[in-house]
Amino acid sequence: MKIVLDINIFVSSFFWGGNPRKIMERVIDGKDKLFTCREILQETAVVLARPKFNVSNEYITHLIHSIEELANYISVTGAIQNVCRDSDDDKILECALLTNADYIITGDDDLLILGEFRGIKIVTAKEYLEKAIV
Repeated sequence: MKIVLDINIFVSSFFWGGNPRKIMERVIDGKDKLFTCREILQETAVVLARPKFNVSNEYITHLIHSIEELANYISVTGAIQNVCRDSDDDKILECALLTNADYIITGDDDLLILGEFRGIKIVTAKEYLEKAIV
């Protein structure tokens, strides 16, 4: 499957494991093809720099490089605007659209409420794993 992960899935996979980590393991094993863009990685770095995570800039750089090594990297143009309740999430929709992704995987209600975007299913990590294993 071709997938785009929201920032919260990356962060959860790094710190808490669970279903988000299982998805990253599927990417590592070649079962899923991960797509991302500079804007998603930049926001991921900003979130990881929050004091509650208490990690060094070097560790953040390491985590971002880890994603870059696993993902297929594309450029978004900002063509998708004001689709999500939170317009910051439009980059995720555009990344998925440009790569013809099968799924956007997120824990963000602003994306989940859409259910689907131009044929791309928007699901939680748990929902995705239930579909992927079947």
